[in-house]
Amino acid sequence: MRDRTLAAVTQAPHGRTMMGGEPLVFHCNFYNYFLQKTLLLDESLGMEAVIRDAGASSAYALLTTAAARVHADTPEARRALASDTFSELGFGRITLDEVRADGGLARVPVSHYGTCLRAAAGAPFARPQSYFDAGYAAAAAAVIHGLPGDALVGQLEACQSMGAPVGRVRLRRRETPLFRSPGQGAHREDATVPPPFADTRVDEAGVLASLATLNFSGNEEGLIPRFGVMLTRHFANFYNRVSFEFLRRMAGSGLEEAAESLLVEAGYRCAFHTFGGIMVSPEWDAVVRPQCERWEDWVCGIVAIVNAFGWGVWRVHALAPDRLVLRIWDDYESCGYVGMYGRAARPVSFLATGGAVGIMNLIRVGDIHEQPELDRDFYVRIFESADAFRATTTRSMARGDEFTEIVVAR
Repeated sequence: MRDRTLAAVTQAPHGRTMMGGEPLVFHCNFYNYFLQKTLLLDESLGMEAVIRDAGASSAYALLTTAAARVHADTPEARRALASDTFSELGFGRITLDEVRADGGLARVPVSHYGTCLRAAAGAPFARPQSYFDAGYAAAAAAVIHGLPGDALVGQLEACQSMGAPVGRVRLRRRETPLFRSPGQGAHREDATVPPPFADTRVDEAGVLASLATLNFSGNEEGLIPRFGVMLTRHFANFYNRVSFEFLRRMAGSGLEEAAESLLVEAGYRCAFHTFGGIMVSPEWDAVVRPQCERWEDWVCGIVAIVNAFGWGVWRVHALAPDRLVLRIWDDYESCGYVGMYGRAARPVSFLATGGAVGIMNLIRVGDIHEQPELDRDFYVRIFESADAFRATTTRSMARGDEFTEIVVAR
């Protein structure tokens, strides 16, 4: 595989990962599937365009900054940058040879959204799924030809989720403005983050150092198979925009709390498949499990790994058999919300809430140390049982607090 033309990935304060001025976060195909399934439940909401445009907004922001940083001064160099970034981050492979300043065609021979979501769904789709690809293609074409971010819009002509051998995105002139990414969003540079939980044998710094030796770049197909899932190193602002716009469009329906619960459940799915997959992986057995004498060490071990995901800094504040108090500095949902909309009236850390619950359900209810099969029956048993944990957000950066605090209990 040839060397890719890429902007550098750097670390920002409080666990944020940046590329081309955009925060990146790891998420898997199961989370991507369940979140998108939630967003598309009600066709009248028009969320297909929101997903597409959120992808375009984040991709345009990253690629324009990246092009300047790597001195991609020609259309050919920017074309390579756009296609290589798509593959590096786990989205698949995209061909941009036929895109023009006035439109054209992008082809997607391999698509995370077109193929990897099918594995998560376990069944064929009746509707296309690669709306993100359409947004990315439009942003890439604009960057290649030195156009504004809202110059072009992508329309899916074919999607692998519907059986097409190659995805196709038709580009045309855009007639409406494009939402602008807030970049890193709000963050608390003056906040003092405490050290990791003291009452554990787990060496978080050592765990993070071991993770840094693993390759999380997209392979030759532009995919990231790790821990039994397909990862993406995705745009935090993409997730934030689609989630919060979904809630905004649900306002006045009487189903707002149900909508928030679905976003938390997407976090359950993320925790189940990604955290669960990590805790039954050879990498866990080699690095973390030897440090685990008690169940509390398992909690601290998975929290240490989460701190490599770009989600902010997670800290175990208190831990008991039936209770976990988790605090997060610069959680990406809160940072993105404030950057996009200003201070929130309610907590908005839905993914973090689901993830915190998932940790306790996997370890305290599901006995993940016994390495069970991560199938549907196991999911139902640990998340829908009478012994399952639930969470309450007691502090929120989105509401102006120094950190976000999630209390998980049963």
